[in-house]
Amino acid sequence: MQVPWRAAPRAALSSPLTLVVSIATTLLLGFVVAAAVLHSSSAGSAALAYQQDRICPHSVHPSLDGDQLPLASAVTMSSQSPLSAVYTRIGRPDFNGLATYGRFGYRPEALSHLTVVEGGGTGLWVPQTIATAARVKIGDRLTGSPLVVSAIYADLAHPVSGWWCSEAKTVVPNPLGGDGASTSVIWVPQVSDLSSLPQEFSSGASVSLRFPVEPLSTLAEAEALRDRGNALVTSLGLPLTRTDVLTSAITAARTSERNVSSALLPLVIISVLVGLAGVGTVTVQWAQRRHSELRLLWVRGAGPLALGFRGVLELGLPLVAGGLLGLMTARLLLPLYAPGVVLAPGTLWVALGHVLVVVAASLAVTVLVACWRAHRTFQRRARSWRLSVVPWELVVAALAVLAWVRLSRNGLGTTLKGGELPRIDVAALTFPLLVVLAAALLATRLLRWSLAWSHRVQWWRVPAAQLAVRRLAAAVGPVTGVVLVGVLAVGTIAVGSAVAGAQKSALDSKSGVFVGANSTVQVSQDIALGRVALPSSLRGNTTLVGVSTGALVVDPATFTDAALVDDAASVRSLLSGLRRTGDTAPALRIGRAANQEIQIPGLPLVKPVASLPVFPKLGTRGYVLARESVPAVEQVGSWHLWSSLPLAALTSSLQAAGVHYTNVADRARVLDGLPFLTVEWTFGFVAAIGFVLAVVAAVALLLAIEVRRRQNAVSGALSTRMGMRPSVLWSSHLLEVGALASLAVAIGAVASFVSMEFAVPRLDPAPWLTPAPVLPDLVPLLGSMVLCGLLVVVVAAWLALRGVRTARMGELLR
Repeated sequence: MQVPWRAAPRAALSSPLTLVVSIATTLLLGFVVAAAVLHSSSAGSAALAYQQDRICPHSVHPSLDGDQLPLASAVTMSSQSPLSAVYTRIGRPDFNGLATYGRFGYRPEALSHLTVVEGGGTGLWVPQTIATAARVKIGDRLTGSPLVVSAIYADLAHPVSGWWCSEAKTVVPNPLGGDGASTSVIWVPQVSDLSSLPQEFSSGASVSLRFPVEPLSTLAEAEALRDRGNALVTSLGLPLTRTDVLTSAITAARTSERNVSSALLPLVIISVLVGLAGVGTVTVQWAQRRHSELRLLWVRGAGPLALGFRGVLELGLPLVAGGLLGLMTARLLLPLYAPGVVLAPGTLWVALGHVLVVVAASLAVTVLVACWRAHRTFQRRARSWRLSVVPWELVVAALAVLAWVRLSRNGLGTTLKGGELPRIDVAALTFPLLVVLAAALLATRLLRWSLAWSHRVQWWRVPAAQLAVRRLAAAVGPVTGVVLVGVLAVGTIAVGSAVAGAQKSALDSKSGVFVGANSTVQVSQDIALGRVALPSSLRGNTTLVGVSTGALVVDPATFTDAALVDDAASVRSLLSGLRRTGDTAPALRIGRAANQEIQIPGLPLVKPVASLPVFPKLGTRGYVLARESVPAVEQVGSWHLWSSLPLAALTSSLQAAGVHYTNVADRARVLDGLPFLTVEWTFGFVAAIGFVLAVVAAVALLLAIEVRRRQNAVSGALSTRMGMRPSVLWSSHLLEVGALASLAVAIGAVASFVSMEFAVPRLDPAPWLTPAPVLPDLVPLLGSMVLCGLLVVVVAAWLALRGVRTARMGELLR
């Protein structure tokens, strides 16, 4: 009695196929569970990195700002920070009797971050605009002060570097503002030099206290920095305004991590249940192969529970090894499926804990299934009720209907407020996946019924097809299992890839409509009046656009050179037809705008003559007029340059030409893309699970062929000796395997495409912005899946024929 139990672990080596299947099953289980944990953690870190990239580096740590302070008090407060800045009020410094507006300031290392035009040294650094207006030269002395000008530098302008961005509101002047509203800064080399300024600058000073830190990697680091920073700022006890942008970034990152985790939970649960069912199937096959040994142990007094633990003794080590290999695989492949590679401390241990739970569940399933099998086999119990009788596809379809109701009513559960990360409705998010699962269950049930009736099929005129049908009917279980997993694989890959792509394109499209072009800047009306010429480097890629309340004034000849429109030729044709012939100005009516004549302040009477559903900047409401229809361009609200160039290229060209601008906008940074990225990351993991299921389906198909190798060898060898041509046998196996692959690809693709056609427009994290997400081009994805399916079909058919070609007839008959 002791030998069979002690030899059980080594007995697994006698069935290498069972060993491989056991390891592969829990490997996939461990991978799914561990990958979900790692993916969620990396999503939180990636969300923090995204938020941190949108924050000025010197504003990550809680900071302090104050104004309307005595200059001496501001200087004293500045000593409380490693990177502080002190600015005087705006006055009229006098160098040569030509006083102009200016202000003085000090910031450590500021001089090393300026571009010198003339001079240098450790005196006053005067911006070029003030030097030109006041005719300041190197060596001039500030009236009422011993300070002397030693350098002239190029004025700072948007977009500023990261070192200046926290001070941009002070150091970057608004050239289109009124006199004295803003100005560039005259820098002093030492903070003590501020006490040497004229008396008029001794009051109304402002101060900023910054605390530079290294870039953060994880949410734990961010939370620790926030707590330390707030404690430090509180301990200073200064009467200044605190700014804490890190808290909102942490909140957004935590919400994103929570959204991803909750969205992945249903998929992970379904995957675990499918994997545990696979463990049960492996256990059933083990019990069938060990039937004689189990009967012997039963006769000698071993009960069902003991026989169940006998299965664990043989299959336990492969199951544990597979789970640990799944964890290792999930960690190694993290860059391929996760939004980042940075994990929170202890994440691997959490993943290991989840994997161990799954492995324990697999061992429990092994015990229960082996126990049930022994109980039913040896105690001759009546046949139990089959779970296959339950209409699972109807249950899943009902869940899909409920998910659709949630999705159609609430979308993703987003509240219509900008600046808030949405709490995703998990029930709504699962709609396309539930549709795919329902289609897969329905397909397998119909396939099972069809194969049960296939004995009535008489296709002997096409022997390859007849033999293929017979082989399929003889292996109903493996066939339906492969089709089920294959449909799920194709469907989840298509759903995950399509929704992730739709979110990416939606963010790009919405930001394009919101800005109008890749980059925009506001300019003075002098360009519209022709007093200032547009730089030659911007011709062909930039257009001038007037913005009034609810209307745009555009140049039909150049608008499509820069604006982001779907059909440039159609828009150009419509705009070219806006020619004013009377008192009214013909216009394009956009979206839901009223189809009637309307008077807009600063513009002539507007009369709609054509319409478009959506237009850059206006969205789905407004009017578009041609520039020549507006006689008084100075009455237009504001004028902007729209460009197809990046913002840095646009502003550098304007700076080189001496064109003043303000209110810059960059398409890449104008919208907070974290809500879109959250959904994209979620469905990116769905696509990764789909690839895992595709591997499972392919391996299951190849293993099913390998298990039936002897049977295929006997039938194939007999058929060829009875006169069947090898080409017919090859075609038969291609038809058999190709039918399964074709069913999986066709049903999975149709179910996913149909569900996504309804779901993608409603999976919108920002429904108040146009346009809604649209289904991307799925032809390349479908083509790649078909090519991979063909490869698997050819390999499986080759495996089936390999046994026939190498078979020895005498050995087979024996």
